Amino acid sequence: MSDEAGVNPFASLSKAELAEEMSEAMVYLGVDFETAVDDLRGVVSRHVTAGLGDFETDTCQHIRSVADHGIGLAMNVQGATIEIVDTDHENAEAYQEGLEALDLQINFP
Repeated sequence: MSDEAGVNPFASLSKAELAEEMSEAMVYLGVDFETAVDDLRGVVSRHVTAGLGDFETDTCQHIRSVADHGIGLAMNVQGATIEIVDTDHENAEAYQEGLEALDLQINFP
């Protein structure tokens, strides 16, 4: 466990973008899966074909669900990262204003 506090917003944002890319790839996985099932229909018996439709529908729904959740998660991380950057900026400005209000004279060698 780390003893540090805070977050690196730039690393967080890049990870969120990666998560979004992976989630979008899941959508294409669904398209590829549908193509594979269509190809399979041509080579299996009619007894198997009947079950392929339900299997395809259920599996594609699950793939879409995973993709939707992944994209939502990535968007939440991106939003949180933007909030962190905004908060850090606001706090830095308030800190600077506080220093200026103190009007301290600092002697440098």
